[in-house]
Amino acid sequence: MLSTLSVSNFAIIDNITIDFDNHLSVLTGETGAGKSLIIDAIGLLLGDRASSSLVRRGSTKATIEGVFTGYNPQIDQLLDEFGIEILDDMLIIKREINDNGKSISRINGSIVTLSQLEAISGMLADIHTQLDTKKLFDLRNYVDFLDDDESLELLKNYRTLRKGYLEAIDKYQSLVDELKTNQDNLDFYQYRLQELKGLHLQSDEVKNLEQELYVLNNYETIYQQLALIKSLFSDQGITNSLYQMKNALEKLNQYDEGYKELVDVVNNSYYDLDDVESQINNRYHNLEFDSDRLNEINERLNTLKDIQRKYKMDIDQLIAYQEELANKINAFEQSDIYLEDAKKAVDQAYQEVLSMAKRLSNRRKENALYLQKSIMATLKDLCLDKVTLDIHFGEVAEPLKPTDFMQNGIDDVQFMISFNVGEPLRPLSKVASGGEMSRVMLALKAHLFQNAKLSTVIFDEIDTGISGEVAASVARKLKLMSEKMQVLAITHLPIVAAAADQHLFVQKEVVGDRTVTKISKLNKEERITELSKMISSNKEDLTSQMVAENMINQYRK
Repeated sequence: MLSTLSVSNFAIIDNITIDFDNHLSVLTGETGAGKSLIIDAIGLLLGDRASSSLVRRGSTKATIEGVFTGYNPQIDQLLDEFGIEILDDMLIIKREINDNGKSISRINGSIVTLSQLEAISGMLADIHTQLDTKKLFDLRNYVDFLDDDESLELLKNYRTLRKGYLEAIDKYQSLVDELKTNQDNLDFYQYRLQELKGLHLQSDEVKNLEQELYVLNNYETIYQQLALIKSLFSDQGITNSLYQMKNALEKLNQYDEGYKELVDVVNNSYYDLDDVESQINNRYHNLEFDSDRLNEINERLNTLKDIQRKYKMDIDQLIAYQEELANKINAFEQSDIYLEDAKKAVDQAYQEVLSMAKRLSNRRKENALYLQKSIMATLKDLCLDKVTLDIHFGEVAEPLKPTDFMQNGIDDVQFMISFNVGEPLRPLSKVASGGEMSRVMLALKAHLFQNAKLSTVIFDEIDTGISGEVAASVARKLKLMSEKMQVLAITHLPIVAAAADQHLFVQKEVVGDRTVTKISKLNKEERITELSKMISSNKEDLTSQMVAENMINQYRK
């Protein structure tokens, strides 16, 4: 339950702290006094989006803090998963809204993301607003009302299979489109492939040819330098001199081992130079100027440059393009096999998603029967004892089209209802009045809250559009719900307020030059006075005071 709520610098709320009862608490007061602000503050604790416009004028930030006790034990698992400290049967949620639009959320002192806050608060409490009742006018919301833990797990699996099915369709269609394009361009691809294959392209060919061309173009200079080096070896006897030096040093080393290092140096130099001389002689004798090769290289380079200009690619890119062309031609030649495999993948994915969709639909139909009975039983308690309700599932004809597999399943759900004996069933969204819609939503919420195992539920004027015995039935229903969970309700009806275990009165006061919201917990005498005002505008009306006291007493029996 929400045991304590503290709010400061929030709109016209300066600084308030409220300790809530663990059963039924009601908030009453004039319109604009700040009742809905209390609900808005709780909504922020449950993950609603924050706005800097909520920060009280003249303040830099608004702060809302709520202390929850006796909460769903599964929340501790989430706290542990998020790395949040687990307190002893206590959950402290705090929101700070800065005037620059930024907000900070904390749980038990740890900063959390809004998604983490929403995950935890989803098992804490639910706020019903008049906007929720409007959801009954939108058929897309009906499927959500039918889901439980089992169907939500099926829905998760269904969405995974649906994604795979749609991807298989896209892959198949892409292959069809690609093969059609390839067929239209097949002759073009084959011509280009033959042209490129005929060139026998190699990755480093241009580089190697240019190097060979450079050598041929500088033949005379290379020949002269080789001849010079050769003469240095042969005429001046460099290697012979080193050989003699090596022998002399080896003899000296016999007398003084200090020459050993020099022996090694000259010895290595001798063999290195001997190898150099051998290579120079080889290159000198093999060096030739081949004019035919020179022309051949120039022609090859011109051919390669022409093909690069034609395709606007370098050689490596042309080699890759050649492989791509071969793959496209091969794909076309193997198209029947590829298409058949892709079609089999689509058919298999279809059967898998269809099977899961049917399982999901069957579970929802089971839930629908239970929901029908639960809503009708509650509506009878709410003075709609002539109601007939049928949760209708639209027919789904096989084979299903891809568009039939919607994000939430294949079910087209309609709430069909008749409020009077002898009247045919019609869509709820088209025949219900405001008061009837409120009662249907209350019945629906009572069912959903019970399954959700929430500790706190909050109603913002669930009694709109009703009066008399209907209002009394709503009060009884809220009272009954509060035996199993904490219920907070904003109301303008005295009969609903009379059912409360805790009555909180909200009013505006002018303090200095500012308007502030004040909240007070009423004792029995104060409650009688407040209820009598709600019954009659005449403050001195003793009859309304007696009626108010009787209202309160009937819930104390």
